[in-house]
Amino acid sequence: MIKYKTLAIGIDQSYKNVGISISADGRLLKVKNIDLSKCKTKSEKRGVLRNKLSRLCVAVYGKAENYICVIERIRLRSQGFLNIDYIKSIGALNALIVDVLSEFGIEVYSVDTRCWKAQVVGSAKKESNRFGVPEEKWLTVQWCINQGFEESILKKVEGRRTKGTFERNGIKFEYDNDASDSAAISMFYFKGDKSKLKIES
Repeated sequence: MIKYKTLAIGIDQSYKNVGISISADGRLLKVKNIDLSKCKTKSEKRGVLRNKLSRLCVAVYGKAENYICVIERIRLRSQGFLNIDYIKSIGALNALIVDVLSEFGIEVYSVDTRCWKAQVVGSAKKESNRFGVPEEKWLTVQWCINQGFEESILKKVEGRRTKGTFERNGIKFEYDNDASDSAAISMFYFKGDKSKLKIES
């Protein structure tokens, strides 16, 4: 049964932890992640992501008149350097996303990081915080919390690791900044300048 006019899937893709969120008609609906850190090879990671994305598409099929997927655009340079290996590996990941979504008739677009941060979150600036979140990620995490999705990005941390964590009532947690990034990316279609979207094929 059709419930929405437009449903947007937002993906913050990586080989460690994929943030994936759903927005519809300008409202954030779901914020999740796909943990790929335990997979041994990149091929295995892509296989897991393929299965998860297919299940997601099946779950949302028929609920909207229109669908769109927005992913984060590949950064060609990092700190002034051109990382060919990174570009090749992320390119393979992006191609997988495009191929899976195309099976369901969903077009995939990319958006520049600074663009979605500025237009959805309000700023691409770094900001210090007491929760161990990287400074360039904090404003987006804060934005996601303000949308009412703190429980969706709050993860309990096991083991001795302390970096990037904080304690609450004696329990160690971290905020999943990849999931929060995907939430903002999914909202770009509704809040951002659509002319900044570039179709991926």
